[in-house]
Amino acid sequence: MKRQIPKTHQALDWIGKGMSAAQAARKMEISESSVYAALRKTKAKDKGCCPTCGHKIRN
Repeated sequence: MKRQIPKTHQALDWIGKGMSAAQAARKMEISESSVYAALRKTKAKDKGCCPTCGHKIRN
């Protein structure tokens, strides 16, 4: 059984290719808020912060 990639991850891939968040959400037929939440979480992880509370994560 092949595992499917979640629609939010696919939308993030489209955003990486130059599409806006709203366009990617419409293309994947999901809500814009879920795409924006995924964007916020990935940006927080890239900065080394907790995606929920925003505090810096120690190494």
